[in-house]
Amino acid sequence: MINALIKTESFRVFERVKLDAILKEQDFQAYSGRVDPLTAVKIGKMLGVDLIVTGSVTSVLYQKSGGIKLGPVSLKKSSASVTMTVRAINVTTGEIIFSEVKKGTTSKSGVSIRIPVAGGFGLSSESVTDIFSAIEDVCLQAAVEFAAKLDSKAMVVSSLPIEGYVVKVESTSSGEITKVYINLGEDSNIKVGDEIKIFQEGEVILDPKTNEVLDRELDLIAQARIMTVKEKLSIALVTTKFSNADIMPTDIVEVIR
Repeated sequence: MINALIKTESFRVFERVKLDAILKEQDFQAYSGRVDPLTAVKIGKMLGVDLIVTGSVTSVLYQKSGGIKLGPVSLKKSSASVTMTVRAINVTTGEIIFSEVKKGTTSKSGVSIRIPVAGGFGLSSESVTDIFSAIEDVCLQAAVEFAAKLDSKAMVVSSLPIEGYVVKVESTSSGEITKVYINLGEDSNIKVGDEIKIFQEGEVILDPKTNEVLDRELDLIAQARIMTVKEKLSIALVTTKFSNADIMPTDIVEVIR
């Protein structure tokens, strides 16, 4: 699946299965004293991911027919069929944005040599190759279809709401120009020119019997345009005020899509 996703050239794929080995190598380069500091990797610069791809093989069917057998060597026809479920899950929301059941098949004629296994049961090298070829076929199908859906805008991950909050406010002495710093940086996919809405929490709606918080009303107080995007924050210029309320740190920000 990793190979299939990379081949589409639509995704950036990050290693997580062997994360321990990556961290050990980073620690070695940073702290062992045996690596030139000018070439050592920087600790803590790994990127977060937007999606996790998961799935499982739900059925495997292998068939062989006919042929001539000479000792452990067989000349025959074979086919393999594999069914898999494949899902892509949004890390932020937990939403499943892609889920398919795919079937892959492969068939061929050729020579196989039986590989014995303890207990008297074995799979031929040919059958193992056929099964993995069918799995590869499923992965390629799923990756291409997922990429096509993204390209067609049928399923745009970036269309999910991007939300953050104000961390700093700067205003001129006259109050005519106000800049707001927000906690959305490069990794959030926010861009220069994006419009944002700024909200303050309004009335809290409580359950009259249990006092449980059921909802919090949000009051729109301003709109701003992103002027600068940095690694961990962005700077926006307020373009419209909808309220006399001052913009404050922790006010909620939502990118307009």
